[in-house]
Amino acid sequence: MNAVSDTLDHFFRENRDDLIGFFLRRLHCPDTAKDLAQETFLRLLFSEQRAPTQDRRALAFFIAGNLVVDHIRKESVRARYAPSQDVPAELLEAVASNDPDSEKQLMVWQDLDTVNTALNELPEECRAAFYLSAIEGLTYAQIGECLGVSERAIAKRIAKTLKHCRDRREQS
Repeated sequence: MNAVSDTLDHFFRENRDDLIGFFLRRLHCPDTAKDLAQETFLRLLFSEQRAPTQDRRALAFFIAGNLVVDHIRKESVRARYAPSQDVPAELLEAVASNDPDSEKQLMVWQDLDTVNTALNELPEECRAAFYLSAIEGLTYAQIGECLGVSERAIAKRIAKTLKHCRDRREQS
């Protein structure tokens, strides 16, 4: 094992229960919570191998938040498009949608995809600040304390994130 793996192993053992609790509060499924906690640490490991972070815990919960959003999105799509037990799948595939909201839903999904892509283009510190503010509801002071920077730096990071996302939406 290398030094990154050793410290991440220790970090995993110390924070595993907190992450599982985070997932349980949002998804209410112990098996999914454990799976997503494991996925969080795998992604954290890959991230650390590319570039070490100053605050592993903040990054881990940022990754965890993204995994929750992804999981909910996937479950929503599965539930919406899963064939009913009573109707053969072939019949469902042959029926065109007459729902006038289908086009609007598609546009919303495209907007979400554009914003997600835009967020992934930004540096980790911008994404982490944005996540902690928008998803976790932390104040700039709390985020600054968590990430080890000033409130002003957090405000700049979030403003940069919002501008970048807005610009990408306007370009698409």
